[in-house]
Amino acid sequence: MKIVRTSPRWPAPSQSGMSRRMPGRDREDAGAARDHTLMLRAISGVLRNAQCGELPVFAWTLGLPQQALLEMVERCFPELGALEGLSDMQYASLKAAQPPYFQALVALLMTRRTAGVDEHVATWLAHAIAAACHGERHLWEDLDLGGRDDVSRLLERYFHPLYLANSRNLRWKRFLFAELGAVLGRTDCLPPGCHRCDQHRVCFPESKAQGVSVHDGIDQEEH
Repeated sequence: MKIVRTSPRWPAPSQSGMSRRMPGRDREDAGAARDHTLMLRAISGVLRNAQCGELPVFAWTLGLPQQALLEMVERCFPELGALEGLSDMQYASLKAAQPPYFQALVALLMTRRTAGVDEHVATWLAHAIAAACHGERHLWEDLDLGGRDDVSRLLERYFHPLYLANSRNLRWKRFLFAELGAVLGRTDCLPPGCHRCDQHRVCFPESKAQGVSVHDGIDQEEH
């Protein structure tokens, strides 16, 4: 199902649109500009991965209302021009496919966003990260980033309190679901698809025993 009659070709990380700064931020320093480019890359990466089937179909909406999604595209990727939306019924059917913990994961990110960060940007990025967390590959892959360090940089810049909370260096996807489980008082908040990953026993060595402790740390490459 398509969000637009002619599907947009989401900008690749190397395209000029990815380095465009938001209105009113033309004086930001080089570090902030890099973070902004990384944010755009993550959002477009999720949309692109949803479009090509690497993420569940709901990720095509980022879990946003359709008007909010179109406004995000207009602001972040103006080179795409005006996009034609789906009917309300079609869009609702996509959003209805959201996984059970998706909105709670967005809320977790938003309640721990960096003070003073643009709330719209944080909202868009929180939705993109939460959508990518429901993929079956490494988190950085479903965000279309270069590796774990890029995920860390994004979280440090836009969700700093959450970034600091990962003091045991858990893999980010695992950490986010562990934090979500702690908030919800549940022990079954585990990253979807991880049991099928060839690195599952690296992330969850304790799963060979009875049960899985989602709070055990491990200093390995990112999921």
